[in-house]
Amino acid sequence: MTIGSASAQSLRALAFNAKDSIVVRWAPSTVEAWERFNRNGCRIERVDVSTTDLTAKRLNTDTLKPASLELLKQRLSQNLFAPIIAQALYGTNMAPNTGDLRAQMDAADQVALRWSLCALYADIDPAIANALGYRWVDKDVSGTGYYLYRVITLDPGHPDTAVVAVDREQGVDAIPHGPSLSAQEKEGSIALRWERDLVYGSFSAYWIERRQNGAAWQRLNNVPFVPMDNKRGAAPYYTYTDTTIARDYTTYDYRAIGITPFGMVSTEAPVVSAMGRDRTAPASPEMKAVKDENGRLVVHWEQPGLANDLKGFRVEKTHHAQAAYVPLHRELLPPSARQFTDTSTFLIAENHFRVWAVDTAGNESVSLSGYGTLVDSIAPAPAMNLRGSIDTAGVVTVHWPLGKENDILGYRVFFANAADHNFNNLSPEPIQDTIFHDTIPLRTLTKHIYYRVVAVDRNFNHSAMSATLMLVKPDVVAPVAPVFERYAVSDSSVVLHFVPSSSNDVARHLLLRRSERDTAWREVTAWYTNEDRRTWADRTVEAPSAYTYVMLALDSAGNTSPRSVPLEVRLNAQPQRPAVGAVFATPMDHVVHVRWTVPAKPVKHYVIYRSKNGSAGTSIASAPADATTYTDIRVPGKGSYRYAVKAVYADGGSSRIVEMGASVEMR
Repeated sequence: MTIGSASAQSLRALAFNAKDSIVVRWAPSTVEAWERFNRNGCRIERVDVSTTDLTAKRLNTDTLKPASLELLKQRLSQNLFAPIIAQALYGTNMAPNTGDLRAQMDAADQVALRWSLCALYADIDPAIANALGYRWVDKDVSGTGYYLYRVITLDPGHPDTAVVAVDREQGVDAIPHGPSLSAQEKEGSIALRWERDLVYGSFSAYWIERRQNGAAWQRLNNVPFVPMDNKRGAAPYYTYTDTTIARDYTTYDYRAIGITPFGMVSTEAPVVSAMGRDRTAPASPEMKAVKDENGRLVVHWEQPGLANDLKGFRVEKTHHAQAAYVPLHRELLPPSARQFTDTSTFLIAENHFRVWAVDTAGNESVSLSGYGTLVDSIAPAPAMNLRGSIDTAGVVTVHWPLGKENDILGYRVFFANAADHNFNNLSPEPIQDTIFHDTIPLRTLTKHIYYRVVAVDRNFNHSAMSATLMLVKPDVVAPVAPVFERYAVSDSSVVLHFVPSSSNDVARHLLLRRSERDTAWREVTAWYTNEDRRTWADRTVEAPSAYTYVMLALDSAGNTSPRSVPLEVRLNAQPQRPAVGAVFATPMDHVVHVRWTVPAKPVKHYVIYRSKNGSAGTSIASAPADATTYTDIRVPGKGSYRYAVKAVYADGGSSRIVEMGASVEMR
């Protein structure tokens, strides 16, 4: 088959290269073109491209156009489709009312129907195509010629030409086989279908044929079957339904014989076998009840009507209304069954049942759902192995393993700020998870928080409380600042008395100093809380000068207290007085003997200082002007001691404080 092209408006043409001839077919492509063609007709010309003479030869002597009504009656007196064509060409047209839009649309639809009927039956029957002027058979052809056919409209107002070429050297065109069928076996009928895209353009209509037990083929349709096809949005399959089968479960063979646009019929077609089948499902079972009978759930139902082909029942169950059902047994229950006992192990949660009725053909119908519950008074086991953490933003995460019970609904979480307090519920509705998040304030006086978890089953039985989980809060609270209590200033030292921070988690104290010449604070000393220091003598000062002191406390989490109220002191320069010579100390039993050498000038008296374990020295006694020794009989227990002596003169001046060299140990 050779398909040609036409100019865009009037005609479409194609050709079939037969063994001894070439058949050219055409048809008007629009309703308007059809009406003009009926009035004016066309002529057909041929150009033999395989020769040097390219002169177009007119093949028809008379104009090719639809035959008159009289000629149709003469030529097609026995043709089944002739009355249809006569009515399409010469029947009375509907006269549209120019003022009625619906009448105009109906008249236009009638003309379109007549045009489409002519095009369709010209495809199916060559005699109709000849009578309509849609066909030409060219027998004056050679076996190797290359021919160009031109179908030219004779409408002077709308000239147009359809062109189609045939190369005889390419061989004879074959008539396609009929389409491959698939069958849908229904009750009392069989639906045949074949793929639209595989046959589109090859066939215009079909003969549907059937046979039984290898007998002769019989046509099921008296007129060719024409599939409905609007091209746009068309179904992917053509379908023909045989509703004339004698009975179900009888096998039939089917084939579809295609009719080409040239009126030629396929000689072969693939065969498909099929039978009608019982597709009527039995009546749906009626769910009556699901009862708790001795700790088992028993499903009760009734089967309405009498079905001779009922094969049995299938009972299914799901644990949730939105979940999939699963069968509770492998083999069908007998047709006489009207109850079923659920022996599965999972009966505590939701129990939704349904019953299927199944007939011998495999058709099924299902009942409405039935719901049943068992009495459950057994609480789940307490949650185990609680774990948790608190981040620096105060977000608490508590988690635990899922319990082993199948009917656990969720968990409730409780908390308290002390282990011996009442625990408060944080989850009024059981949470369906094994992880819980809480948010707590961290700037509180309590350092711990406590959690316990209770498991809840689907019948709201509550487990005992879990073991208590204690979590330590991140420390973000700075300690209380220490304060200066009093101080003493000499020309060579500053003795500071202070009260340490009152916070119970303080780890260290820092003493910072800044002179009037410094731009930054300097650390003078630092000590740990267990040293219990409350005084410090700063002997690294120089007079005359002014100094400012502050103190800080650091806790075990690294938080730093605010600075203490600054302490400002000033050292004034005094006239230098001669100091004592070297100072010595000798321990003996529970006393210490201190001795020194007399300074160059006479003194009024001496002041003796003592320090223990590196603390600041404090005055403990005075000695007369003629003394060179002092016995300390009030030594405060074991430790490392240092002694110092200062000379005081009659004019009120004093010397610098002279310390002993090495410390003395009291054991």
